[in-house]
Amino acid sequence: MMSAQHISQTQFNNALLSPITASMDLFQLLDVCESLADELIECKTDTEQQALCGRLAHCLDVMKTTFNQPLPAYLVERLTVEKEVKIQVNHDSEIQRQYCYALTQTLLSRAHTVEVNRALTGMLFELINELVEDLQAPRFLRG
Repeated sequence: MMSAQHISQTQFNNALLSPITASMDLFQLLDVCESLADELIECKTDTEQQALCGRLAHCLDVMKTTFNQPLPAYLVERLTVEKEVKIQVNHDSEIQRQYCYALTQTLLSRAHTVEVNRALTGMLFELINELVEDLQAPRFLRG
């Protein structure tokens, strides 16, 4: 039977070792960002935080290029619904991505107290989850 610490370490290793490439689509990058943010909010050591922030910054940087590309047809299909739904779409996803990136850089700088870093980590977690929810929300109506 695996211990909780072993499972947590395995998840942490998976978050750090999973590849992040320019060939990934927007949803794949969002999934990686979400996983990294989940691990970051739970991490206990400075070393883990630095490693996760570095990976998250890299993933957010790669995501920047996907914003300039048209959505592939299979993602458009995932974002399409049969009937109209009321969803508030954030049209400033690139700005929100930049905020997330800036927060990761701030955490990487180690310029703040533990309490400030904890608050910034919480803010980053919330912003990442909001970005994921917004970008994966249905926005097309089948016509």
